[in-house]
Amino acid sequence: MSNVLLLGLLILIGAIVGGGTNIIAIRMLFRPYNAINVGTLRVPFTPGLIPKRREEIADKLGKTVEEHLLTPEGIQKQVKEGLLLSEFEERLTNAIEEFLKDERTLDEWLEMHVDKKDQMKRVRQAVENGLETRILSWIYEYEHRPFNEWVPQSWQHDLTRRIPGLSNKILKKAEEYLRSDEGTEQIEKMVGGFFESKGSFTGLMGKMAHRFSLSSIITKELIFFLQKDETERLLTELLENEWKVALAKPPSAFIASEKIEENIKAFSKGIVGHTPIVGEWEEPLNTWGHKYQPIMIDLILPSVMTTVSLILSRYLKAFIKKIGIKDIVTAEVNAFPIARLEDMLLMIAKRELKMIAILGAVIGGIVGFFQGIIVLFFI
Repeated sequence: MSNVLLLGLLILIGAIVGGGTNIIAIRMLFRPYNAINVGTLRVPFTPGLIPKRREEIADKLGKTVEEHLLTPEGIQKQVKEGLLLSEFEERLTNAIEEFLKDERTLDEWLEMHVDKKDQMKRVRQAVENGLETRILSWIYEYEHRPFNEWVPQSWQHDLTRRIPGLSNKILKKAEEYLRSDEGTEQIEKMVGGFFESKGSFTGLMGKMAHRFSLSSIITKELIFFLQKDETERLLTELLENEWKVALAKPPSAFIASEKIEENIKAFSKGIVGHTPIVGEWEEPLNTWGHKYQPIMIDLILPSVMTTVSLILSRYLKAFIKKIGIKDIVTAEVNAFPIARLEDMLLMIAKRELKMIAILGAVIGGIVGFFQGIIVLFFI
Protein backbone atom coordinates (compact mmCIF):
# COMPACT_ATOMS: atom_id res chain seq x y z
CA MET A 1 0.00 0.00 0.00
CA SER A 2 2.87 2.35 0.84
CA ASN A 3 4.39 1.69 -2.59
CA VAL A 4 1.16 2.68 -4.32
CA LEU A 5 0.93 5.87 -2.24
CA LEU A 6 4.54 6.73 -3.06
CA LEU A 7 3.92 6.15 -6.76
CA GLY A 8 0.77 8.27 -6.65
CA LEU A 9 2.60 11.02 -4.76
CA LEU A 10 5.41 11.12 -7.35
CA ILE A 11 2.88 11.24 -10.19
CA LEU A 12 1.02 14.10 -8.45
CA ILE A 13 4.23 16.03 -7.82
CA GLY A 14 5.30 15.53 -11.45
CA ALA A 15 1.92 16.70 -12.72
CA ILE A 16 1.99 19.79 -10.48
CA VAL A 17 5.56 20.63 -11.52
CA GLY A 18 4.86 20.05 -15.23
CA GLY A 19 1.57 21.95 -15.34
CA GLY A 20 2.79 24.71 -13.04
CA THR A 21 5.96 25.18 -15.08
CA ASN A 22 3.93 25.67 -18.25
CA ILE A 23 1.57 28.10 -16.53
CA ILE A 24 4.51 30.10 -15.21
CA ALA A 25 6.16 30.03 -18.65
CA ILE A 26 2.97 31.37 -20.26
CA ARG A 27 2.72 34.12 -17.67
CA MET A 28 6.39 34.99 -18.12
CA LEU A 29 5.67 35.90 -21.73
CA PHE A 30 4.07 39.10 -20.39
CA ARG A 31 5.00 39.43 -16.73
CA PRO A 32 6.48 41.22 -15.04
CA TYR A 33 5.90 44.28 -17.18
CA ASN A 34 9.01 46.01 -15.85
CA ALA A 35 12.44 44.89 -14.67
CA ILE A 36 12.79 43.99 -10.96
CA ASN A 37 16.01 45.02 -9.25
CA VAL A 38 17.44 43.83 -5.96
CA GLY A 39 19.95 46.44 -5.06
CA THR A 40 22.08 46.90 -8.13
CA LEU A 41 21.27 43.46 -9.51
CA ARG A 42 18.38 42.78 -11.86
CA VAL A 43 16.30 39.70 -11.21
CA PRO A 44 16.71 37.24 -14.12
CA PHE A 45 13.86 36.91 -16.64
CA THR A 46 12.50 40.37 -15.78
CA PRO A 47 10.77 42.01 -17.47
CA GLY A 48 8.76 39.35 -19.33
CA LEU A 49 9.68 38.22 -22.83
CA ILE A 50 7.21 40.41 -24.74
CA PRO A 51 7.81 43.59 -22.67
CA LYS A 52 11.56 43.03 -22.98
CA ARG A 53 11.45 42.46 -26.74
CA ARG A 54 8.64 44.93 -27.35
CA GLU A 55 10.59 47.31 -29.58
CA GLU A 56 12.09 44.47 -31.59
CA ILE A 57 8.66 42.83 -32.01
CA ALA A 58 7.15 46.16 -33.10
CA ASP A 59 9.93 46.72 -35.63
CA LYS A 60 9.62 43.20 -37.07
CA LEU A 61 5.84 43.42 -37.20
CA GLY A 62 5.96 46.78 -38.98
CA LYS A 63 8.46 45.42 -41.49
CA THR A 64 6.31 42.34 -42.10
CA VAL A 65 3.16 44.41 -42.66
CA GLU A 66 4.92 46.75 -45.07
CA GLU A 67 6.77 44.08 -47.06
CA HIS A 68 4.30 41.20 -47.09
CA LEU A 69 0.81 42.27 -46.02
CA LEU A 70 -0.08 45.85 -46.99
CA THR A 71 1.99 46.04 -50.18
CA PRO A 72 1.65 48.52 -53.08
CA GLU A 73 1.28 45.58 -55.44
CA GLY A 74 -1.66 44.21 -53.47
CA ILE A 75 -3.40 47.57 -53.32
CA GLN A 76 -2.73 48.19 -57.02
CA LYS A 77 -4.27 44.82 -57.80
CA GLN A 78 -7.43 45.81 -55.94
CA VAL A 79 -7.48 49.14 -57.79
CA LYS A 80 -7.07 47.47 -61.20
CA GLU A 81 -9.83 44.99 -60.45
CA GLY A 82 -12.06 48.00 -59.83
CA LEU A 83 -13.57 46.69 -56.60
CA LEU A 84 -12.19 49.45 -54.40
CA LEU A 85 -12.92 52.29 -56.81
CA SER A 86 -16.37 50.96 -57.71
CA GLU A 87 -17.43 50.97 -54.08
CA PHE A 88 -15.84 54.38 -53.58
CA GLU A 89 -17.64 55.78 -56.66
CA GLU A 90 -20.95 54.34 -55.48
CA ARG A 91 -20.55 55.94 -52.07
CA LEU A 92 -19.62 59.28 -53.65
CA THR A 93 -22.65 59.10 -55.96
CA ASN A 94 -24.98 58.54 -52.99
CA ALA A 95 -23.29 61.34 -51.07
CA ILE A 96 -23.70 63.77 -54.01
CA GLU A 97 -27.38 62.87 -54.44
CA GLU A 98 -28.08 63.38 -50.74
CA PHE A 99 -26.10 66.63 -50.76
CA LEU A 100 -28.01 68.12 -53.71
CA LYS A 101 -31.36 67.24 -52.10
CA ASP A 102 -30.54 69.01 -48.85
CA GLU A 103 -33.04 71.65 -47.72
CA ARG A 104 -30.31 73.92 -46.37
CA THR A 105 -28.31 76.51 -48.25
CA LEU A 106 -24.68 75.81 -49.03
CA ASP A 107 -23.62 78.16 -46.24
CA GLU A 108 -25.86 76.38 -43.71
CA TRP A 109 -24.57 72.98 -44.86
CA LEU A 110 -20.96 74.08 -44.43
CA GLU A 111 -21.72 75.61 -41.04
CA MET A 112 -23.17 72.28 -39.87
CA HIS A 113 -20.54 69.93 -41.30
CA VAL A 114 -17.37 72.06 -41.44
CA ASP A 115 -18.18 74.67 -38.77
CA LYS A 116 -17.66 77.51 -41.27
CA LYS A 117 -20.28 80.26 -41.00
CA ASP A 118 -21.02 82.54 -44.00
CA GLN A 119 -18.16 80.89 -45.87
CA MET A 120 -19.86 81.04 -49.29
CA LYS A 121 -20.86 84.68 -48.81
CA ARG A 122 -17.22 85.49 -48.25
CA VAL A 123 -16.27 83.44 -51.30
CA ARG A 124 -18.83 85.26 -53.45
CA GLN A 125 -17.63 88.62 -52.14
CA ALA A 126 -14.06 87.60 -52.89
CA VAL A 127 -15.05 86.61 -56.46
CA GLU A 128 -16.84 89.93 -56.97
CA ASN A 129 -13.91 91.89 -55.55
CA GLY A 130 -11.42 89.91 -57.63
CA LEU A 131 -13.38 90.48 -60.83
CA GLU A 132 -13.86 94.15 -60.00
CA THR A 133 -10.16 94.62 -59.24
CA ARG A 134 -9.13 92.86 -62.44
CA ILE A 135 -11.44 94.94 -64.63
CA LEU A 136 -10.46 98.20 -62.91
CA SER A 137 -6.75 97.43 -63.25
CA TRP A 138 -7.30 96.75 -66.95
CA ILE A 139 -9.26 100.01 -67.36
CA TYR A 140 -6.70 102.07 -65.44
CA GLU A 141 -3.94 100.60 -67.57
CA TYR A 142 -5.61 101.59 -70.85
CA GLU A 143 -7.93 104.48 -69.99
CA HIS A 144 -5.48 107.20 -71.16
CA ARG A 145 -4.05 105.29 -74.12
CA PRO A 146 -5.64 105.75 -77.57
CA PHE A 147 -7.56 102.75 -78.86
CA ASN A 148 -5.32 102.43 -81.92
CA GLU A 149 -2.34 101.73 -79.64
CA TRP A 150 -3.70 98.66 -77.90
CA VAL A 151 -6.69 97.37 -79.89
CA PRO A 152 -5.32 94.59 -82.16
CA GLN A 153 -4.68 95.77 -85.71
CA SER A 154 -6.65 92.84 -87.09
CA TRP A 155 -9.72 94.03 -85.16
CA GLN A 156 -9.28 97.59 -86.41
CA HIS A 157 -8.96 96.48 -90.05
CA ASP A 158 -11.90 94.10 -89.71
CA LEU A 159 -14.18 96.82 -88.35
CA THR A 160 -12.99 99.25 -91.02
CA ARG A 161 -13.87 96.72 -93.73
CA ARG A 162 -17.36 96.41 -92.28
CA ILE A 163 -18.14 100.15 -92.50
CA PRO A 164 -19.38 100.12 -96.17
CA GLY A 165 -21.77 97.30 -95.33
CA LEU A 166 -22.89 99.21 -92.25
CA SER A 167 -23.57 102.31 -94.37
CA ASN A 168 -25.68 100.28 -96.77
CA LYS A 169 -27.69 98.80 -93.89
CA ILE A 170 -28.26 102.24 -92.35
CA LEU A 171 -29.58 103.63 -95.63
CA LYS A 172 -31.78 100.57 -96.19
CA LYS A 173 -33.27 100.90 -92.71
CA ALA A 174 -33.84 104.64 -93.25
CA GLU A 175 -35.60 103.92 -96.56
CA GLU A 176 -37.77 101.24 -94.94
CA TYR A 177 -38.74 103.69 -92.22
CA LEU A 178 -39.67 106.44 -94.70
CA ARG A 179 -41.85 104.00 -96.65
CA SER A 180 -43.65 102.84 -93.53
CA ASP A 181 -46.84 104.38 -92.16
CA GLU A 182 -44.97 105.59 -89.11
CA GLY A 183 -42.39 107.34 -91.30
CA THR A 184 -45.05 109.00 -93.46
CA GLU A 185 -46.89 110.21 -90.37
CA GLN A 186 -43.69 111.58 -88.89
CA ILE A 187 -42.86 113.53 -92.10
CA GLU A 188 -46.36 115.03 -92.13
CA LYS A 189 -46.00 116.11 -88.50
CA MET A 190 -42.65 117.72 -89.20
CA VAL A 191 -43.96 119.62 -92.26
CA GLY A 192 -47.08 120.76 -90.39
CA GLY A 193 -45.06 121.81 -87.37
CA PHE A 194 -42.66 123.79 -89.54
CA PHE A 195 -45.43 125.87 -91.16
CA GLU A 196 -47.30 126.41 -87.90
CA SER A 197 -44.20 127.75 -86.21
CA LYS A 198 -43.82 130.48 -88.89
CA GLY A 199 -47.07 132.36 -88.28
CA SER A 200 -50.67 132.42 -89.44
CA PHE A 201 -49.98 133.07 -93.12
CA THR A 202 -47.34 130.38 -93.31
CA GLY A 203 -49.70 128.11 -91.40
CA LEU A 204 -52.30 128.69 -94.08
CA MET A 205 -49.71 127.82 -96.69
CA GLY A 206 -48.94 124.70 -94.69
CA LYS A 207 -52.56 123.60 -94.84
CA MET A 208 -52.53 124.12 -98.59
CA ALA A 209 -49.28 122.17 -98.82
CA HIS A 210 -50.85 119.37 -96.81
CA ARG A 211 -53.73 119.35 -99.24
CA PHE A 212 -51.35 118.90 -102.13
CA SER A 213 -49.44 116.22 -100.14
CA LEU A 214 -46.16 118.05 -99.79
CA SER A 215 -45.01 115.42 -97.28
CA SER A 216 -45.24 112.66 -99.90
CA ILE A 217 -43.10 114.72 -102.28
CA ILE A 218 -40.50 115.24 -99.54
CA THR A 219 -40.59 111.52 -98.74
CA LYS A 220 -39.98 110.58 -102.36
CA GLU A 221 -37.06 113.01 -102.59
CA LEU A 222 -35.55 111.68 -99.38
CA ILE A 223 -35.87 108.09 -100.64
CA PHE A 224 -34.32 109.12 -103.96
CA PHE A 225 -31.47 110.74 -102.02
CA LEU A 226 -30.93 107.63 -99.89
CA GLN A 227 -30.81 105.40 -102.98
CA LYS A 228 -28.04 107.37 -104.69
CA ASP A 229 -24.57 105.80 -104.68
CA GLU A 230 -23.12 109.18 -103.80
CA THR A 231 -25.11 109.21 -100.56
CA GLU A 232 -23.77 105.80 -99.57
CA ARG A 233 -20.22 106.92 -100.40
CA LEU A 234 -20.60 110.10 -98.33
CA LEU A 235 -22.01 108.17 -95.35
CA THR A 236 -19.19 105.61 -95.62
CA GLU A 237 -16.57 108.39 -95.63
CA LEU A 238 -18.28 110.04 -92.66
CA LEU A 239 -18.33 106.80 -90.64
CA GLU A 240 -14.72 105.99 -91.56
CA ASN A 241 -13.59 109.45 -90.45
CA GLU A 242 -15.51 109.16 -87.19
CA TRP A 243 -14.07 105.68 -86.66
CA LYS A 244 -10.52 107.02 -87.14
CA VAL A 245 -11.22 109.87 -84.74
CA ALA A 246 -12.62 107.44 -82.16
CA LEU A 247 -9.58 105.16 -82.47
CA ALA A 248 -7.28 108.12 -81.85
CA LYS A 249 -9.03 108.87 -78.55
CA PRO A 250 -8.52 107.07 -75.21
CA PRO A 251 -11.37 105.35 -73.32
CA SER A 252 -11.40 108.26 -70.85
CA ALA A 253 -12.88 110.43 -73.63
CA PHE A 254 -16.02 108.27 -73.60
CA ILE A 255 -16.28 107.18 -69.94
CA ALA A 256 -16.66 109.54 -66.98
CA SER A 257 -13.83 108.71 -64.55
CA GLU A 258 -15.89 109.46 -61.45
CA LYS A 259 -18.44 106.76 -62.35
CA ILE A 260 -16.03 104.03 -63.45
CA GLU A 261 -15.71 102.29 -60.07
CA GLU A 262 -19.44 102.50 -59.36
CA ASN A 263 -20.35 101.06 -62.76
CA ILE A 264 -17.71 98.32 -62.63
CA LYS A 265 -18.84 97.30 -59.13
CA ALA A 266 -22.44 96.96 -60.32
CA PHE A 267 -21.26 95.14 -63.45
CA SER A 268 -19.15 92.67 -61.44
CA LYS A 269 -22.00 92.00 -59.03
CA GLY A 270 -24.37 91.37 -61.95
CA ILE A 271 -21.94 89.02 -63.68
CA VAL A 272 -21.36 86.97 -60.52
CA GLY A 273 -25.10 86.95 -59.79
CA HIS A 274 -25.76 85.30 -63.16
CA THR A 275 -22.86 82.87 -62.89
CA PRO A 276 -24.01 79.22 -62.48
CA ILE A 277 -23.76 77.89 -58.90
CA VAL A 278 -22.09 81.07 -57.56
CA GLY A 279 -25.22 83.09 -58.24
CA GLU A 280 -27.48 80.42 -56.78
CA TRP A 281 -25.86 79.10 -53.63
CA GLU A 282 -27.71 81.50 -51.34
CA GLU A 283 -30.85 79.46 -52.15
CA PRO A 284 -31.60 75.99 -50.63
CA LEU A 285 -29.66 73.22 -52.35
CA ASN A 286 -32.78 71.28 -53.33
CA THR A 287 -34.09 74.26 -55.36
CA TRP A 288 -31.14 74.39 -57.77
CA GLY A 289 -28.91 71.38 -57.13
CA HIS A 290 -30.92 69.03 -59.38
CA LYS A 291 -29.82 71.08 -62.42
CA TYR A 292 -26.21 70.10 -61.84
CA GLN A 293 -26.72 66.49 -60.69
CA PRO A 294 -26.31 64.96 -64.20
CA ILE A 295 -23.16 67.01 -64.77
CA MET A 296 -21.63 66.05 -61.42
CA ILE A 297 -22.55 62.35 -61.52
CA ASP A 298 -22.29 61.59 -65.25
CA LEU A 299 -19.38 63.85 -66.23
CA ILE A 300 -17.36 65.15 -63.30
CA LEU A 301 -17.41 62.07 -61.04
CA PRO A 302 -16.24 59.58 -63.73
CA SER A 303 -13.43 61.96 -64.68
CA VAL A 304 -12.43 62.28 -61.04
CA MET A 305 -12.44 58.51 -60.56
CA THR A 306 -10.38 57.99 -63.72
CA THR A 307 -7.87 60.55 -62.48
CA VAL A 308 -7.74 58.95 -59.02
CA SER A 309 -7.20 55.51 -60.58
CA LEU A 310 -4.40 56.86 -62.76
CA ILE A 311 -2.73 58.61 -59.82
CA LEU A 312 -2.99 55.51 -57.62
CA SER A 313 -1.55 53.23 -60.30
CA ARG A 314 1.37 55.58 -60.93
CA TYR A 315 2.25 56.97 -57.53
CA LEU A 316 0.83 54.50 -54.99
CA LYS A 317 4.16 52.77 -54.36
CA ALA A 318 5.96 56.05 -53.73
CA PHE A 319 3.06 57.30 -51.62
CA ILE A 320 3.02 54.23 -49.37
CA LYS A 321 6.78 54.42 -49.01
CA LYS A 322 6.54 58.09 -48.12
CA ILE A 323 3.87 57.70 -45.43
CA GLY A 324 5.94 54.87 -43.88
CA ILE A 325 3.56 52.04 -42.99
CA LYS A 326 6.38 50.31 -41.11
CA ASP A 327 6.92 53.35 -38.90
CA ILE A 328 3.17 53.70 -38.27
CA VAL A 329 2.78 50.05 -37.26
CA THR A 330 5.92 50.18 -35.11
CA ALA A 331 4.74 53.29 -33.28
CA GLU A 332 1.25 51.87 -32.71
CA VAL A 333 2.58 48.55 -31.37
CA ASN A 334 4.97 50.36 -29.03
CA ALA A 335 2.11 52.52 -27.77
CA PHE A 336 -0.27 49.57 -27.26
CA PRO A 337 -0.69 48.73 -23.51
CA ILE A 338 0.99 45.43 -22.58
CA ALA A 339 -1.77 44.55 -20.10
CA ARG A 340 -4.41 44.96 -22.78
CA LEU A 341 -2.35 42.90 -25.24
CA GLU A 342 -2.02 40.16 -22.59
CA ASP A 343 -5.76 40.09 -21.91
CA MET A 344 -6.50 40.02 -25.63
CA LEU A 345 -4.12 37.14 -26.38
CA LEU A 346 -5.22 35.14 -23.32
CA MET A 347 -8.85 35.59 -24.32
CA ILE A 348 -8.18 34.50 -27.91
CA ALA A 349 -5.95 31.53 -27.01
CA LYS A 350 -7.57 30.64 -23.70
CA ARG A 351 -8.49 27.09 -24.72
CA GLU A 352 -5.10 26.40 -26.34
CA LEU A 353 -3.14 27.77 -23.39
CA LYS A 354 -5.24 25.67 -21.02
CA MET A 355 -4.44 22.59 -23.10
CA ILE A 356 -0.72 23.47 -22.94
CA ALA A 357 -0.93 23.62 -19.14
CA ILE A 358 -2.80 20.27 -19.05
CA LEU A 359 -0.25 18.76 -21.43
CA GLY A 360 2.52 19.90 -19.09
CA ALA A 361 0.72 18.29 -16.17
CA VAL A 362 0.25 15.04 -18.14
CA ILE A 363 3.91 14.94 -19.13
CA GLY A 364 4.93 15.76 -15.56
CA GLY A 365 2.67 12.96 -14.28
CA ILE A 366 4.21 10.48 -16.75
CA VAL A 367 7.70 11.53 -15.67
CA GLY A 368 6.65 11.10 -12.01
CA PHE A 369 5.27 7.65 -12.80
CA PHE A 370 8.58 6.50 -14.30
CA GLN A 371 10.46 8.04 -11.39
CA GLY A 372 8.26 6.06 -8.99
CA ILE A 373 8.92 2.81 -10.88
CA ILE A 374 12.67 3.46 -10.71
CA VAL A 375 12.50 4.26 -6.98
CA LEU A 376 10.37 1.24 -6.14
CA PHE A 377 12.11 -1.40 -8.18
CA PHE A 378 15.67 -0.25 -8.75
CA ILE A 379 16.61 1.64 -5.62
